[in-house]
Amino acid sequence: MKLIVNADDFGFSEEVNANIVKCHQNGIVTSTTILSGGLKFDDAIQMAKENPKLGIGIHLAIDGPNNIGKNYTTLLDPQTGEFYEDIAAVKKIRNGDFNFEELVSEYSKQIEKVENEGVKITHLDHHHHFHLYFPILKAVIEVAKKYKIPYIRPQKILYASNNSFPKKIYRLYHQFYLSSRYSTVDGYASLIGCDSDQMQTKFQTILNSNKKTIELVVHPLKENGEVDFLTNPEIVQKAQNYLINYADLM
Repeated sequence: MKLIVNADDFGFSEEVNANIVKCHQNGIVTSTTILSGGLKFDDAIQMAKENPKLGIGIHLAIDGPNNIGKNYTTLLDPQTGEFYEDIAAVKKIRNGDFNFEELVSEYSKQIEKVENEGVKITHLDHHHHFHLYFPILKAVIEVAKKYKIPYIRPQKILYASNNSFPKKIYRLYHQFYLSSRYSTVDGYASLIGCDSDQMQTKFQTILNSNKKTIELVVHPLKENGEVDFLTNPEIVQKAQNYLINYADLM
């Protein structure tokens, strides 16, 4: 089993940027995905260039103040000129309110903003995992092909204790849809909602997995305990023979 440890939201804030780099330099984070519309995007790009072993993907976004483009008829809240907030965005996605061509245009701008900085892009994922919805997933596949980006984050979630049977079937179908059309890995796991003991248990389960490649999605913050976990010397030692990033799969 090979393990990609990807930190989301690079570029979101000074704290998030610093934590991700700390967990890469002193811990097990091998990869990160950058918010092109993040407030600290420029700092994240500089840090990416200073840490060439850190794989860089794009954390595509369609909610919150993360838009690059300004002239859309369906994507932006007319009251703010920015993307709709997450709950409103989900409702519009489900209703089919977002124009597909506008989605592709905005995602293209987010990708090009990183490409123009000379940073090699290894994969795509989506803020709040909105590519779980078919209209978004189809647009993500479209831009991945357009820009020849090698991988997209998988849809199958592994080792989640609170997933109902219908949700598991839904995700399995999405994983089949994605993997039959584009390159991905066997599944992903997350530390969200875990206390320190649960993180240890889940991590050991991942290392014992019979899957070929797993992505562990992390959000390194001090308050959620992930920074301490990801830089724990015991965890670093356990993980060292398993760690790769998406670039290593290319």
